[in-house]
Amino acid sequence: MLSNILGIDTSHDETVIGLNGKIVAWKSVRNQSKELLPKIDKLLSQQKIKPNKLKGVVVNIGPGSFTGLRVGVTVANGFGYGLKIPVVGISEFEAIKTFYPKIDIIVLDAKRGELFIQARKSAPKLITADKLGELIKIGTQIYVDDYRLIPIIHEQLKKAGTIYIPGLTRQQKMTAMMETAGKRNQRFLDPSTPLRSTRDDNKLSVLPLYLRGANITRKKI
Repeated sequence: MLSNILGIDTSHDETVIGLNGKIVAWKSVRNQSKELLPKIDKLLSQQKIKPNKLKGVVVNIGPGSFTGLRVGVTVANGFGYGLKIPVVGISEFEAIKTFYPKIDIIVLDAKRGELFIQARKSAPKLITADKLGELIKIGTQIYVDDYRLIPIIHEQLKKAGTIYIPGLTRQQKMTAMMETAGKRNQRFLDPSTPLRSTRDDNKLSVLPLYLRGANITRKKI
């Protein structure tokens, strides 16, 4: 287990933070910017760890909520700059692949009848739910967070011999993020490891994986 590495996941309505095996999750709709730092402060206090003792930060970079990702990444980068510690960004897809490395297609809820997907050896993208069937072949192993995301073609996929992979909880994904970050950045395991400018993982900031822009609701006049 990585010690004194802070994990942050604000990509969904359920926000998750983790530190030294302790994982805290709570429902946070449109309040992440107000709730995240106080929750982190409380977790640090419970673990009796001062911020300057942190060795690094792992953050979910997406895809997910536009505003949520911005909040989480901003806070993670703030810790990185302020404490001069490495920040590693892990995508939702990477976290899932930690559990299921041979998966063919990963499907995540993008709301509004759309899906975030990543097929093997392909870049992540945003599609409408009715387009998923075009990507499925017989025996395809597909990860779906919630089968209700694809009710229109669920029976069609079953008849095609699609193999469904059990979904993961937000807490399991946090654990996977930590494991992946430890493998990618040796400074998490040994802070004395020198920075290598050739690796993006050693920078003190990360960027969100935005597959869709902000959901802006216009006020009625």
